Formats: sequence, C-alpha cells, structure tokens
Amino acid sequence: ADLHPGQQGASPGGVRVGAPARLTIAFAVAGAAVLAVASGPAWAQAVPAQSVPAQSGPALGYIWPVHGTVVDPFRPPDNPYGPGNRGLEFATQPGSAFWAAADGVVSFAGPVGGRLHVTVSHPDGLRVSYSGVASIGVRRGERVRQRQELGATGDRLHIGVRRGETYLDPAQIFGSRRSPSGQPSLGRPHLVPSSPAVYRLQLRWLHSGVGNAVL
Repeated sequence: ADLHPGQQGASPGGVRVGAPARLTIAFAVAGAAVLAVASGPAWAQAVPAQSVPAQSGPALGYIWPVHGTVVDPFRPPDNPYGPGNRGLEFATQPGSAFWAAADGVVSFAGPVGGRLHVTVSHPDGLRVSYSGVASIGVRRGERVRQRQELGATGDRLHIGVRRGETYLDPAQIFGSRRSPSGQPSLGRPHLVPSSPAVYRLQLRWLHSGVGNAVL
C-alpha cells in the first residue's frame, strides 16, 4: 500500500526512516536534478544526492548493518572541508549489535578522536565505516562474513561508505544492491514526515539511486 505523510512502521529489515535532524532550507533546495516520484503527490519529488561510481571489483549484495532509525541522511558538503553529513546517522538502542554489510576484511578497529570506529574493506573497493560504537568485537586484519557481528552500538551509529577518498551515499549502496536471494536488501522502508517539506527531503534520501524501493 502507498505510504502517506504521518504513516509509520518498520521495514522487514528493521530499518525505519525518521525525520532528519535540524534540516536547513539550503539543504531542502540543494541538488540540480529532480526526479518525479510515480503515483505520489505533486510535491513528493526526489533529488539524487550522488551517483555511485562504476565498480572496480565483483558486485556484492550489501545489507543494512544495524536496526535503527535514520535521523540524519547523507548530506555531501559543497567542498572537502565544508559542513554536511558524509554518511547516515542512526538512532540505535544502546548495546544493540551492528554487523558487517558484506564480506570483507577489517582494515581498522579502534579509537580515533575519543570515539570507537570499525572499518571494513570489501572486494569491490568500497570501505564501510561504523563510527561512535560502544564496543568492538573484531580485530584489524580479521576476515568477516556478511551479517557477522562487529560490536555493539551506543545511542547513535554513524555509517560511512568510501571509494578511495570519495564519500558515497550509503542509501545507494545498501538500497540499490540485491541480496544473493535476488530480493532488494532495502525491503519496504517507511517514512515518518512531519510536513511536506520534510517528506520531500526524506524522499530525496530514499530515492537517491534506490530503484528497488517501492512506496
């Protein structure tokens, strides 16, 4: 069934999409291309944030690596040192597990700037970082399998995806790839907008390359 502003629920994968925190007018109008959303209200439009570059290795079926609510979507900065969000910020239940989004090797596990981080490098050249975690259960150099627990979260978990030094929108990586079963790994996400403007912003995040999501 179609979703409408104010309706809420959880996806099969446990991922819920909540209203972004402290969104600005500048972000609301950011982006050059606008994609019309089929069968939606006239104001329900999406703007792609960034395209995923062509892969340099085997395709992987990435999955969502945590149960939680997205409270701040991907907001690429205008320049390398500008403000923004270079990943996805999740609100999570403290002590809950987070896991590897795909098979890979732990390339970093430890503290940076007073926070704990885990980075997993994948065969297709992508690196997925899990930041602000409460505890780490893996070591650098360890091979991990998809769905293997990497540690436990606090009340927030930041997930970033990079190819080289370029940050990509994790929603494109986790949402646009299909799992080995052939099913979209995103499932059916649910929006919890507080206004048409917020709904547009959530659709921008949701449809940034996520062709398998069906509202």
